[in-house]
Amino acid sequence: MSTLQTLDRGLEAIDIVSRRAGGVSPAALADALGVHRAGAYRILATLEQRHLVTKGEDGLYRLGSGALVVAGRFMSQYRSAAQPVVQDLADRTGHTAFVAIADREESVAIAVAEPAARGSIGISYQVGGRHPLTQGADGVAILAQRPAGPSDGDAVRTARERGYAISRGEVQPGTAGVAVGTGGSSVTEVESSIGVITLGSPDDLPVDDLLPVLREASARIARLY
Repeated sequence: MSTLQTLDRGLEAIDIVSRRAGGVSPAALADALGVHRAGAYRILATLEQRHLVTKGEDGLYRLGSGALVVAGRFMSQYRSAAQPVVQDLADRTGHTAFVAIADREESVAIAVAEPAARGSIGISYQVGGRHPLTQGADGVAILAQRPAGPSDGDAVRTARERGYAISRGEVQPGTAGVAVGTGGSSVTEVESSIGVITLGSPDDLPVDDLLPVLREASARIARLY
């Protein structure tokens, strides 16, 4: 399938700007894109008109407010698309199910569902709840998708080897959870995980039975971006 080179360069420019926390100059952008400086100026002017980038007093370009608006709309659509997958997972396993994403160094629940045949005792797991990535099966499963590093804890290394993470009440005392990553591991993807949580200990989770269902749900989530 053919593509529009001008549009492709504009999108690549946004990606480059997003990677440069300190901002990027037109000259540096031209080098990164392999275009003349005049071409980089035109791309930046177009993006600036759409508020996707903004020029600082130092002459460097950074992401503009338009990028935040688009990101917010994406997350709303992502949550809406993920919710049916999470509900199906909850119904199939009989446990509270969730999708969590990485927000800097924290894991944030963006979709949560209770099984339709819920018992009299449930788990309070709210959309928007957050905690350090190093805690809980959701956060550890996200970290396990990243390249191995010297700062990885034992839980992350174990999850990377197994292909799933287990929690033992780190976030909510008296609960246990299991989660798998959805494959997002680069700046152009959403880093997320999907899993289930229940009252009790890890021994109360039939991990071998849950993993096929979790991996199927993970594949469905991965197709959303």
